[in-house]
Amino acid sequence: LLIAFFAELLRMCESDVSENEVKKKTGVSQITAALDYVRLEYANNIRVEELAKASHMSETHFRRVFESYMNMSPMDYINLMRVQKACDIMKKTNDPMDVVAQKVGFTTTSTFNRNFRQLMGMSPAEWRKRPENYEQQLLKFDIHSEEGW
Repeated sequence: LLIAFFAELLRMCESDVSENEVKKKTGVSQITAALDYVRLEYANNIRVEELAKASHMSETHFRRVFESYMNMSPMDYINLMRVQKACDIMKKTNDPMDVVAQKVGFTTTSTFNRNFRQLMGMSPAEWRKRPENYEQQLLKFDIHSEEGW
């Protein structure tokens, strides 16, 4: 009887551990693979479905989790990464805007201009004349951060 009691106690402890492990895998850690994917593949055509697969979630659940932790949609995050990379390129080169747009993954210059203006509050050409605004504009984004990020 005592052995059966200890066996049952051990099973209960094991289930508590697995529940705690599941609870620990919350927050940004659930979408880390997707964030890494965007960081590496921003210049390519990225579909949210691919990000969900990288995170081992359905697309609907991925969107919900992503938005709850990043305070923006996955596509908004992809565009933010692209605009950040465009700013880096514009700081370092004199490439024409259509070349910058292609380098960071925008299919057309007008899409690039529209997304840039939406995120930075000015056109890429205006920004290029005043890049000191770069850091101030990026501070507006409320992205959760956890240790290690």
